[in-house]
Amino acid sequence: MKNIFALALSFLLILGAFSCRKKGEVPPEMKLDTEILKDTTQIQFLDPVTFAFDSITEGDKVEHTFRMKNVGNKNLIIAHAFGSCGCTVPDYPKDPVKPGEIASIHVTFNSAGKSNEQKKNVTVVCNTTARNEMLYLTGFVKPKN
Repeated sequence: MKNIFALALSFLLILGAFSCRKKGEVPPEMKLDTEILKDTTQIQFLDPVTFAFDSITEGDKVEHTFRMKNVGNKNLIIAHAFGSCGCTVPDYPKDPVKPGEIASIHVTFNSAGKSNEQKKNVTVVCNTTARNEMLYLTGFVKPKN
């Protein structure tokens, strides 16, 4: 009986949370994604999209900066960027990148708890034709012993 009551209460709480949003309203995190699709631009990476680091010891951090140029005629807007796991963290421009300007995405890979061959990626969601631009870090992590 307690399980049925708990299940019913959970269902009502979830239903209540979803009903607070007005019908047809776009969630804030989706507005930027929808908006940036209207005006697409083109970018050119000035460096390879894959950074291969040498062997490191578990616990070391690797940092790399990827440079790109807005070669289109519209502002480049990076909606967000995220790593393939919590160990890979990108720092990207929050302001629009004007046509002709160069921008950088700085990526930090923390090898704590990692070992052997590693291939991490960063997804950059932006207003390019591809929409998702990919960056990679690869290398070998020697176990700490």
